[in-house]
Amino acid sequence: MKKLNERKAKLYGNHALLVTPMLPDGSIDQASTHRLIDFVISKGVHGILALGSTGEVFALTDDERRQLVEIVTKHVAGRVPVGVGVNDSSADTAALLAKHAEAHGADYIFTTGPYYHPHGAEGVFRHVKYVGDATELPLMVYDGGAGIEFSLALLKRMADAIPTMHCSKLFLPYPGKIAQYAAATDNRVKAWAGHDQMNFMMLLYGAEGMTSAASCVLPSEQSRIFEYIRDGRLDDARNLFYTTVGPLNSVAFANVLQYPQCYKRALKWMGIIEHDTCKVVMEPIDEVRNNELRAILERIGVLPRK
Repeated sequence: MKKLNERKAKLYGNHALLVTPMLPDGSIDQASTHRLIDFVISKGVHGILALGSTGEVFALTDDERRQLVEIVTKHVAGRVPVGVGVNDSSADTAALLAKHAEAHGADYIFTTGPYYHPHGAEGVFRHVKYVGDATELPLMVYDGGAGIEFSLALLKRMADAIPTMHCSKLFLPYPGKIAQYAAATDNRVKAWAGHDQMNFMMLLYGAEGMTSAASCVLPSEQSRIFEYIRDGRLDDARNLFYTTVGPLNSVAFANVLQYPQCYKRALKWMGIIEHDTCKVVMEPIDEVRNNELRAILERIGVLPRK
């Protein structure tokens, strides 16, 4: 229990949701993954979360998921905590992926409820507990991921029954729920922000950490926003959000259909990843969005103006 608590204590702040860099044939681009990791760490992220929706986890094979975990954990080499998404409709598959992540040095596990087949609260609880019990790593659950909301009562039940339970990442479009987690779970489930367009508001409601896809492109700015709010420098946080992160997300995260594609395109323009290839299921960015993405990146100083 002491080791678990020590691991939990290291989890806070801005965790970059990594995109998964790919070669033109759709396989994992290891060199670009290394550059992306070095970039976000050098710019001050407090952690990295691989294999979330931003990482196209739903479109990767199990072998690709394991490969990416090994690339990421080896290259991070303990510089910041690493979380690994093990989302799957099969609890057995998710548990095996969790064990693999633990064996290769991950610092926490991230899972949503089971999807594809409809489940009630009991099924969601059984799935999450099975995954949580598979390792000794802290567990982050995904409230709203795959369209599955976790009620406050369900979160309390998980906290009562799963020793590794640490935090709930909120993706739902009502950030005020962040403020309800602590009282509903006797302060055992920490509240984390998990929706790029609403993370700023969620931090204001008391989120103790956040995961951010935009942190692939603006890692320093996102980490400073978290730190400013933590330190009571609200005007500084507002200024940074409304002049940088907010404008980027207004284009890149306008909906969930194309945001990994937008962040990959930005990272390619920035010279951090070599290709902006995505898996086949990911629809291409159209010309309007491409042009506005470029314009925003120029206006906020990420790219030089043409």
